[in-house]
Amino acid sequence: MMNSIQEQLLAIVGYQLFSEDKPQINTGDISDILKEAKTQTVFTTVFPLLQEKLKKSSPNEFLQYQEEFYGNVITNTNNFMEHAELHSLMTENSIPYVTMKGLASAYYYPDSSLRDMGDVDFLVYEKDFERAKQAMLSAGFVIDHGGEDDNIHIAFKRNRVSIWEQHRSVNGIPNGLVGELISEELDRTIETSVLVELDGAVCRIPDKFHHGLIILLHMISHMTSEGFGLRHLCDWAVFANSFSSDEFRNMFESKLKSYGIWKFAQTLALVSQRYLGMPEKEWAENPKITDELLDEFITDILNGGNFGKKDMNRYREIKYISNRGERTVDNKNVFVQMFGTLNQKTYSDYKWIKKSKIFLPFGWIAEGGKYIGLLVSGKRKSKNTSAMLREAAKRKDIYSQMKLFENMK
Repeated sequence: MMNSIQEQLLAIVGYQLFSEDKPQINTGDISDILKEAKTQTVFTTVFPLLQEKLKKSSPNEFLQYQEEFYGNVITNTNNFMEHAELHSLMTENSIPYVTMKGLASAYYYPDSSLRDMGDVDFLVYEKDFERAKQAMLSAGFVIDHGGEDDNIHIAFKRNRVSIWEQHRSVNGIPNGLVGELISEELDRTIETSVLVELDGAVCRIPDKFHHGLIILLHMISHMTSEGFGLRHLCDWAVFANSFSSDEFRNMFESKLKSYGIWKFAQTLALVSQRYLGMPEKEWAENPKITDELLDEFITDILNGGNFGKKDMNRYREIKYISNRGERTVDNKNVFVQMFGTLNQKTYSDYKWIKKSKIFLPFGWIAEGGKYIGLLVSGKRKSKNTSAMLREAAKRKDIYSQMKLFENMK
């Protein structure tokens, strides 16, 4: 269950995003609230409301946190300008593109400065991928990671600039027929994009439907692995709140049901209503989504932190939770899930075994040997395995209730 620090954090974030009654904050908890805000990547959202109280109660801490806040403001401002630079670079080279997540998400906040910014993510057509890469290199960027033919993105870096990730596809698309339907829809993201100006930065962002779909896929991608933090929930909450209930239902319900992510969208909205004070949305009502599930879901978000930074065990839990490559979470127990994931990894690493499955046990031995090698070298930590399995089972139970990518029509 949530602790008082997390409850106060949610109250502050909700107030900043939806202008509810100003929350009562325990002055003695402010430092802990700000620490929690950093792990959830909502520090810039939270600090402005706490700074006066902190200045009076602890001037030294105030100066420390104020310096961090101004550092975040500078980083966020630079990130906006980088989006504008991206637009100029792609336009000058006649490369169709669209940005994703960062500025596109900030566009829906009541004040764009409330969102902590990260990488600059953008999507280009496969046929333009190499040209876009050369444009980036010509602009002084160097490759940070990625770029192999089977990767969906390549990341670039340049001194004093955010990581820029050039995508040929969107994270989180599952395998199978549903994945094909989603990919077909996302193929229209660039052509339906819109040109916006936000805090002086001009760039292209997805239209409302494709932005919502990308956010959902991105959240599922992280939820079924290391987890996502409060910033991602905020992104969804302010976006969902930009619609009337009828508008949202008309735009999203039919397609999200066919993709098997309508219940996930409803759950996110209900969590946002219950814990962030987002105005109620009729489209989100679902008697199969219980208060108990909402409590467990918000606790899972807060316990993991942004990209699992509060609990590194969450990376180890992946193989016990989701089906490799599919982003689905079924009702199998964690041990059955583990063997299924092990088989898939073996087939992926040793493709010849997939053709001759009689050799599968040898693949298990090989994978086990690699894991032991990582433990011996110190690259993989073995810590509290029983607690990790209990947490994996708990997370699996929560996520399986979302019926991810199960066609609901």
